[in-house]
Amino acid sequence: MGKDLAFKKDEVAGESRYKYELSEIAKKFLPIEKERLIYRTMKKVFDIDPMSIIDPKMYHRGGYRQLSSKKKFTELGKQIAKERGIPAYSRSVGIPLGQRALEPYVISGTEIIVDYDDLHHVNNAAIQQMLDDVKRTVILNLDLPHQVLQVRAGKEITPETVNLYLETCQHTIAGGAVAQEHMAEINPGLTSDSYVKVITGSDEVKDNLDRRYLIDIDKLFHPTRAEALKNAIGNTMFMVARVPTITVRMGDGGVVYRWAAMQSSMAFISAYHLTGESIISDIAFAAKSAQCIVMGERTWYSRARSQNEPGGIPFGYIADICQCFSALPAGRSFIDIIVDDIEEGRKYLHAMAEGLGTVGTLLTELLWYGFYMSGGLGFSTGVAAGAYCGNVIEDFVDSLSELIHKYMKGVRKVPPKWDTVRWIIDTSIQIMMETYEKYPSLMEYHWGGAHRISLIGGLAGNTASMLTGSPILGLAGINYTIALLMKEGWVRTGWAGQEVQDHVGLAYSMALRMEEGGVPELRGANYPVASYTAGHSASYIGACLTSAMARGDAFVCSPQVKVAFADPHLIFDFRNPRLEIAKACLKEFKPAGERNLISAL
Repeated sequence: MGKDLAFKKDEVAGESRYKYELSEIAKKFLPIEKERLIYRTMKKVFDIDPMSIIDPKMYHRGGYRQLSSKKKFTELGKQIAKERGIPAYSRSVGIPLGQRALEPYVISGTEIIVDYDDLHHVNNAAIQQMLDDVKRTVILNLDLPHQVLQVRAGKEITPETVNLYLETCQHTIAGGAVAQEHMAEINPGLTSDSYVKVITGSDEVKDNLDRRYLIDIDKLFHPTRAEALKNAIGNTMFMVARVPTITVRMGDGGVVYRWAAMQSSMAFISAYHLTGESIISDIAFAAKSAQCIVMGERTWYSRARSQNEPGGIPFGYIADICQCFSALPAGRSFIDIIVDDIEEGRKYLHAMAEGLGTVGTLLTELLWYGFYMSGGLGFSTGVAAGAYCGNVIEDFVDSLSELIHKYMKGVRKVPPKWDTVRWIIDTSIQIMMETYEKYPSLMEYHWGGAHRISLIGGLAGNTASMLTGSPILGLAGINYTIALLMKEGWVRTGWAGQEVQDHVGLAYSMALRMEEGGVPELRGANYPVASYTAGHSASYIGACLTSAMARGDAFVCSPQVKVAFADPHLIFDFRNPRLEIAKACLKEFKPAGERNLISAL
């Protein structure tokens, strides 16, 4: 060995020589860090310095008694065991709780602090109602059955007859009988949440409809967004049928399609005085199946579910179910908006964070993977809550907005090519990963790899979509972020080799073969590459949502679905999903489908 390459005898290679302590470096810029939303939120949650690597209150936080919910659960468990004579919930078994903080959760965008347990879907009435409101919705075209009535039955179609049909359908959709005697009917108090409404893009048709039965696009959306939606829907009528919540409580999403089909057909028979098997057969097909829009298709047989179950809902539909953009203008590309006015651009990013982080994450991560596919304890509650609690996404999108506003000056169009967006994906990843490393409290708050990969992968990858308008580039960015860069920086991303799907997904992200991928807006949580991947589907929804935002589109996949979920008569408010969930945590949300009316004395 040459003299220059020889080590001194007392020289030892050590890890300390290469330390890069971000939490220590960050303290030099503490006044700036203290201005960050994430600093203030973590301080509120843990009640200590959020950048400290030591928790001085460990072992002194009171165990499970830190949370009022767990104290209540313990008392209830004892009471149940006493009454039934079989042990129930008991904190004396399993891993003892409380060596560390059992932190409360701040609902993002609010000052509301809740117990983590109240965000479990079984404990939260609003999350349950959100799923029920999606599952109980079917959209039926009304033009075709009315054409059948004109051609086959010689019936005259007038505004009066259409409104009579809609009035009749309000009765039948709730379980009322019209065309046969001696039929058992449903107590209307149990089905008070069921109704039908009409969507149309024509002002002339709108003027001829009873306004009580109309979802008024002009009143529910920004004028530019409303105009684009009306042009897309056109001179036609679609009927949005909301079957009673109690039907999906007793059955599944498949009963919704059949319920809406039967009750709409009976309303046609009654309103237009139809008799004879031939015409009724024709009208039944036209009213039930022709141009029927279900929220979700059947899933493949190893996970067999009926229509309208969350695993079969396309990502593009879920993006349209989100209503957080309703009051914002459409027609301008996102890059135009944020380059010209950073505050206006932030409105779009915060709307994306609320809609995607709440509705998108809950439907896929919490309810599909965590409930339908896993069941039991709420691991996926943490993944979902990480997206709409703690103001974490809000802090990250503020950083992204500043990054884009500063470095995209003079840019009006970003070509949808990998080389043009890779630098900003890399930069976004670095900002977010370094934030986690600066804040040990944030690492504790997002205690699992799936929390972090979902947030960083989704936001970094979707940056490509929001600049280019290409959802496919967004998918590539998500897989690239998780499989390569995050793994490069942190060695692992989550338990059980969670980045494996991303190695596969990076290659398949641009595939349109159905067994590999397909058009992103028409993929769902059930497509093969993503089918067993917690923490990813919400990011894929984000790629669809942000690409539409980038193009200035008024909707992502379906104008009918977009308008249907703007309906103010829905029990769950899809414009303000976080507030709805917070209300449920505070026991202020009233769901439908309860049975007290028939069980109380």
